[in-house]
Formats: sequence, C-alpha cells, structure tokens
Amino acid sequence: MYKPHIALEVRILLGEIPNIPAVKAFCPCGPASSCPICREEPGAAPILNPLAARKAYLLTRGLGGAIIGEAAYERNLTTPTAPEGHALSRYSVKLGENASIDLTFHLCRKKIGISEIRIEEDAGRLMHTAKGTFWDYSTAGLPSLRLKTAADFEIGEEAEVFLSDLRRRIQYLGILPQAAGIPAKFPAENFIRCNAYVAIMPYPQAPDYFVKLRNLNSFNFVYKAINAEISRQEEIITSGGAVLSESRIWNEAKNSTEPFQVRTNEEKPRFEIPPGIKPFVPGPEILEALDNFTVELPESRRDRLMDEYGLTRLQAEFVCDEKNRADYFEKTTALGAPPREAAQWLSSWCIKEIRRLGLSLNDSPLSPGRFSHILKMLLERRIHGSIAKQLITAVLEDDRDPEGLIREKGWEQLRDREAIEAIVLKVIEANPQEVRRIREGDAGPIQFLTGLIMKETSGLAEPMLVKEVLRDKLSVSLVYVLSMGGAISGSVGEDGAVESGDETILKDLLTANNQDNLYQIDPSKVRFESIQVGRLLSEEIVPTDWAALIETIAEKLNSGTANGIVVAHGTDTLSYTAPLLYWLFADAGAPIILAASSTPPGQSTEAARTMQKAVALALNKPRGVYVVHGGKVLSALNLKFERIGFGADQFRNWNTERPLFEGSSLLTGPLEADQYVLSQLLEDAVNSMCVIKIYPGLRSDYLVSLMDKGVKNFFLELYDTGTAGFREGPYSLKRAFTIGKRRGCRFYCSSQQEGIVDFSGYTTSRELWRAGAVPMGPYTTETAAARFLAASIIADSDKELAELMESESGGSPGL
Repeated sequence: MYKPHIALEVRILLGEIPNIPAVKAFCPCGPASSCPICREEPGAAPILNPLAARKAYLLTRGLGGAIIGEAAYERNLTTPTAPEGHALSRYSVKLGENASIDLTFHLCRKKIGISEIRIEEDAGRLMHTAKGTFWDYSTAGLPSLRLKTAADFEIGEEAEVFLSDLRRRIQYLGILPQAAGIPAKFPAENFIRCNAYVAIMPYPQAPDYFVKLRNLNSFNFVYKAINAEISRQEEIITSGGAVLSESRIWNEAKNSTEPFQVRTNEEKPRFEIPPGIKPFVPGPEILEALDNFTVELPESRRDRLMDEYGLTRLQAEFVCDEKNRADYFEKTTALGAPPREAAQWLSSWCIKEIRRLGLSLNDSPLSPGRFSHILKMLLERRIHGSIAKQLITAVLEDDRDPEGLIREKGWEQLRDREAIEAIVLKVIEANPQEVRRIREGDAGPIQFLTGLIMKETSGLAEPMLVKEVLRDKLSVSLVYVLSMGGAISGSVGEDGAVESGDETILKDLLTANNQDNLYQIDPSKVRFESIQVGRLLSEEIVPTDWAALIETIAEKLNSGTANGIVVAHGTDTLSYTAPLLYWLFADAGAPIILAASSTPPGQSTEAARTMQKAVALALNKPRGVYVVHGGKVLSALNLKFERIGFGADQFRNWNTERPLFEGSSLLTGPLEADQYVLSQLLEDAVNSMCVIKIYPGLRSDYLVSLMDKGVKNFFLELYDTGTAGFREGPYSLKRAFTIGKRRGCRFYCSSQQEGIVDFSGYTTSRELWRAGAVPMGPYTTETAAARFLAASIIADSDKELAELMESESGGSPGL
C-alpha cells in the first residue's frame, strides 16, 4: 500500500493592496526603486517592514505558534536574480515556528504542522497564458509571508480545506486587505500563492524525494494538481519506474502536471546569516499590540453562532466564511432580526442580488438596519416571501428605505386581527350550509370560505392569520390524513395476499375500538380530510409517488390549515420515505406522523390503534416527523426494518442515543414546487444513484459498468465501520474509485452493521478515504439515500448538493 506525503509552501503577499503605497520588505523603496539595501551594497543593513513584522507575529499567535523574539536576518542564496530595474536584497527572517491548524475532511480530523513563518521578499510570480509561461516582476521586493507545513497531507482535498481555513484565519486576523475594507472585487485568494511538494512511498516508509508543483494560484488548482500528481507518480512506481525529483507546473487545460525543471540539492532553499547584522527584535509597540489584540477565530465563531442563534452547521459556516459577513449578520440580529431567517436570506437571495449588481455586502444600500427591518416585517407577516425578495432588490437598486417602498407600492398585508375577525364572522354568517358541513366533519369548505375572506380584503389579508381566525371561530382542529397505501389501509384477498386498500378504511380506523378512548381524541373537535395520494403497496413506490406525497404535504403546510399531517404508509419502504420527509419538513410548522401496521384491518387491532395514536400525536405535537408502528413512536432517521413479522420489534433506530423527531431540515424556507418538477428532480436523482452492499468478490468493473450507464452517486454499505477490499486485482474497489473520481462520481459510505463510518480504524479504510469515499458517519444507508433525494430537490448545483450531503454527516444531535 502506498501513502502520499504532501507538504505546502504558502506565500501571502502583503504589499499589493489597492490604494495603499507599496513598500519593500527590507528597505523603504517601492517595487520599481532601489537603494543600497536592496542593491546589497556593503555595510547596508536591512530594515524590516514593521507592518509586515506585526502581521507575521499576529499570524503566528493566531496559529498557536511560538514567536521568535530575536530573529536573525538571513540571505536566501537560491532567490533568482531579478532583471534590471527590479533590485532584490534576498533577505529573509523567520519570526514564528511550531504552529498548526486542525482540519477535518470527510470526518478525518488531523493536525497540520506549520514548521515556520517567515517574512521574505516577493520574487515575482510565474504567469501562465495561452502564449506561454513568463515571470511577472511587478510585485518583486514587496513583503510576503511564507508558511511551510509538514508533509501531513494525504490528498489534494485536504490541502484545499487547509488553504480555505488559512484564508479565513488571516482575514479574521486583519492580515489580508479584504478584512481592512478592500472591496470584494479583490478576493482574498488573489493574495495567496502556493507550492506543493508531493511524494508517494510504500507504507510506512518516509519519502526520499519530492516533486515540487510550482506557483499554484488558486485553491482549486492546488487540489487538482496534487491529485493528478499522486496518480502520475503511482502509475510510474507500479510500472516499475522511478519518480524524478523535479519541478512541475499545472496545466489546467490538460488536467495534468507538466515538467518545468529538474530539481537538484543546489536549487533547494539555502540560507546564510550575513556577518555583522543584528537580529530583528520586536519593539514595544509590536509586543503591546500583540498583547492587546484579541479576535474570535472563525471556527470558534461558527460554534458560538450555532449554540447562540440555533444556526445549522451549513448556515454557520457560510456566515463565518468571511469576517465582514459574520459581523454584518450579528449586527442584523442585534437589531431584532430572527437569526435563522437572517442566515437563510443572507445565504440565498441577498448574496445573489448583491453579486448580480457588483456590490459588496458592507458597502451596499442594504444596511444591517434595513435588512433587519425587512426580516421583522416578514416575521410579523406584514409582507410575504415574494414581496421580501422584491423589497431587497428594490433597496439595493434604488437605495431606498424599505418602509417607504412598501407604502408606495402597496405591498403591506392586512394584519389587523379585529378587522379580519369581523370579516370572518360576516362570511360565516353568510354561508350557513358550508359551516354546517365543516361542523359535521367535512373539511373541504374551509378553503372555499378562505377564498371568500381574501376576496373581501382585495387579497391583502395575511392568509395564515385568516386561516388561524377561521379555525378559531369554527372551533376546528384540522388533521390531514394522507394515504400511501400499505397494510394499514389494505385488505386480505381470497388467496391470503395483502392488497392495497381504500382511504375510506382509514377513517373507519379512527373510530374503531374507540370506547377505550386511549388517546383522548374528541371527534367533535377534530376534522379529517383523507387524501388518496397513492393506492399501492409500499414496495411499489416510485419517484412520482414521492413527488405526489411531498407536493401534498407542502401544499397543506403552506396553506396554514393543518394542525398536523398523518401519512398512512406500508412497512417495506418506510425506512426511505420517513427520512425523506424529515430532511424536508423536520422544522415545519406542523407535525408529520407516518403510521404503519404489520397487519391489515380485520386481522388485529394494530392498524386501528396505530392510526389513533398517530392522530393523537398530530394534535398534540407542535412540529417534527414521527413514525408510529407496533405501539412505539420511532425517529424517522436511521429507521431499520430488521425482521418480517408482527409486533413492535420489526423496526428499530440504529446509532441513536435518543430519538430525534425535531431538527433542521435541508430547506431554508417553504417548499414551493409542483408535482411535475418534483417528479423530474426525483427521477433524475434516482437514475443517477445506486445502492450496493459490498461483498467478498465484488468486481470493480461492475461499478464501472454502472458509471457507463450514467450512475454518478454510489451508496456503498461497507463492512464494519468502513472497510472494503482494496488489494490490487479485479476485486479491488480502487480502480472503480479512481475512474469514478475522474468522472465526478461520489461514493457515500455507510455500514452493513450498526456502526459509525469514519475511516479511522483500518489501513484499508484509509485507502477508501484517500480514494474519495465520503463517510456518512452514523447514518444508515436508507437515511443517507433519503438525504440525497431531499438535497437533489433543493440544490441548485452539484457543489451545493455535495455540501448538503456532507454538512452534518458527522451526526445530528441524538445520533
């Protein structure tokens, strides 16, 4: 088994800040000037740029490293000679050491060591164009921070995560100019360049060579180039060849690395300490600034925002990705905006419109005060979501106050409860027949009465308030019963087989054996609307059936009429439907209860008791997704169908400390999509995925043939906590993973046993992780697959889909 060893050399340019005069690292010259110091004249001593020194010390402190109080000036003997007109002194000074960054990628946590932090002169940059490669010396001599890591990386994705983390930290520390107010058109990544050093060796041998990948000027290029180089070196070694120690450059068009020059020991960095030059000692102003400087780093702020504001991990990571953005968010919430809604709107419509108009968040007309005011109007139901979008766009385009805009355009909804109550009573009195039908148990006229009330208010009455007042005046609690077939509404045929049933059976179940009144259901206080979503056995479910169910649930939730929703469902595919509804509706405004029975009505009282318990939950729970089966209430997540038969032990929740019923759905607002669109999205998702149980002797080419058929998302049930065959040969998964990675496939991994997949226990699992396997943590295969289906409905891109799949794969509370 081969293990990659990867180190990074990161350079952060400190001197090329727009609108700020550039000064060299070791003398007071500008980049196109020269003086005795940068001309290396005898007796000319270097003068370290004090701002650069402070930033180097600040970064060292922020990365937990040791500050060097007496830093020797060194001369880098391998710095290339600059052309005429660009003098370089070649000085370098190490100001920090023994720092580190903790990173996590695909549940693998590790510490990346940073051996040194230096201030050096920028030597210029290697530019790649269609006409060739050339050096740009416009920044030569300006100060740059150079970080050198240990060879602790194993794959390119880790390096990309590290660089993103480093970028956030240096923004939060005020080292990068964007944190100092420079517009977003100068992105932070433009100030960071990277060299990567890559070698692979048989485990556990240490490398005796490194290939240098030069001047990688985007984080995306870093991960691509590293992974391409790993593959190149592995092909050479497995073919019996030897890898040449050389410098290579990344060719994005060819998706490969190319030779640049052979590396010799003489070309590796060599330093000498010039005689007679005193070391740099930080003055009291630098030390005092370090002692007085405090900053909340991004990971700490992310965790605090999750705890303090109830944000999901994905929301908190987006908000905290830039310090300015996190500051804006907290200013908005301090002014009274609801936090989760602020994060939701900030990450979706606000950023989309700000980018469309070429603005930056902090300098846009949408100040925290205006943004907070819009969100409070939305919370108070003075406006609805569509109006909020128009209002945000209008504020950004016209620099107008939102209050004046809604008055001018007549966008405000009628929220006067007394006025609405008067109209509701008027409509009730004028429609006695519809009211009588409602009181006799028919919920259909509620929508008719609602339409009349909206007509009376010219459509300006807030619909949720109208329905709330109407239910109150009619003394009605409304539970929708949706039938997806299954044994609970089925019947037994003459041949003894269970057949799909009729939704009318469900209504009969609610009064069957009701003399016991086990769940205190008062029929006079409840109105049921039974809706036939599908008349089928659950094993016959296809994506269009899920689409019909999801659309119906969303419609009832968005209407504001539902106190609760009960879904009668079969047992065979319940483990998929339940988590699919959880990922979409876990935090909706009404509870969703899935009711399933092992036996059809007539064979036992199980179906009746299950339905009655489900309705009782629907009436008494404020929100959440629940599963009722065999007298037990189970979580929708990690629901496992463990044995065929009767009773309460057919289903169990795996990897669950406590049942999880409420939580954060993947949605960031109400789901608004018609059945046709949902069907297309779900069909596309199902057609792109395959669930496979790994077994001894599974041929790698079987997976490749599935890729040829268009499968791009594999759900693999691995052994134990995440192992599978990776030994070379036809039964190794390695070839499939290698081909799949090139084709953009994703491998989501769960366990065949009741275990948590984290790829930390075995060398074979580490191979899977390096090859691109995504551990789904404690989630079962069914729950992971359902998350993928839900994410496919919501995500606008493959990148967003991947983020939704991995944002909480380490486990939700209770898992």
